[in-house]
Amino acid sequence: MNHNGILLGKRHFLYSSAPLIEVEGWKFTIAPGFKVIAGGSANPLQTLISVYRETEKIAQLVLHHRRSDSDVTVQAVSSEILLEIAPTTRTVSVAEKQ
Repeated sequence: MNHNGILLGKRHFLYSSAPLIEVEGWKFTIAPGFKVIAGGSANPLQTLISVYRETEKIAQLVLHHRRSDSDVTVQAVSSEILLEIAPTTRTVSVAEKQ
């Protein structure tokens, strides 16, 4: 487990404030000041991804896993951020609105 991993029971969480992270084959570009916590779903076919600014959750996404592919669903997003999803390149970008 790397220095960003947290293991609680049988669930593994990724915590990162790095500008570029990879979760289950998807690349996330995160603006400075934001943090990502990924993992923790009780369903092995899903990965929960939460984006925080300080202590406020500003977005929640879910990666749905299938046999040969995965997709991302937005469950909630703050009106104060810009969230861009590019399924063909499997990238997600999170930035503050100007």
